[in-house]
Amino acid sequence: MGKKAQIIDAAIDIIMKLGFSNFSVGKVASLLNVSKGVITYHFPTKELLLQSAVMKYYEEAAQYMEEHIRVDKSAKDTLNSYMESNLNFVKGRKKMTIAIVDIILNSRTSEGEVLFKGGDDSLYQPLIEIFQYGQQVEKTFRDFSPEIMARSVRSVIDSISLAIAKDEIEDVDNAVREVIMIFESATISNKLEE
Repeated sequence: MGKKAQIIDAAIDIIMKLGFSNFSVGKVASLLNVSKGVITYHFPTKELLLQSAVMKYYEEAAQYMEEHIRVDKSAKDTLNSYMESNLNFVKGRKKMTIAIVDIILNSRTSEGEVLFKGGDDSLYQPLIEIFQYGQQVEKTFRDFSPEIMARSVRSVIDSISLAIAKDEIEDVDNAVREVIMIFESATISNKLEE
């Protein structure tokens, strides 16, 4: 593991254990037994280190999902495996998820601006494509706005993910099944139900 990866892991570890409010570059340096200069050599600003930590989490999530999403099946199966893999990723990384949410909600630039602003619509694109395929090619999904449904799926995943990470949901497997059933009911074509 390279020095940059070690620094990112140490930063996440500190936030997982102490919370974002107790995070500092100095604590990362202490944990790694290096000078602050080593940290700032690789990450000239605290913001860059925090952005890298968030990016690492999302890259790991994307890799996990890529390995678990069934794209060779129907649109319904692809959607279900998308939601299931998202929530199962969080289930296996509860403390890390809380740390990343803490970073996203609390990070500010040196000017006091929110570091992580919403608005990255690329997050919705895979879902939009699943919905369009189910509507236009398979004809298994009813007529609805793929963009609105994609936002709905992401909102539910984000909300349930945080509840899973905080141990507010005892039976995660059942919660995953419930989420899948909700969106099956919301998307399925009435013609298939008849």
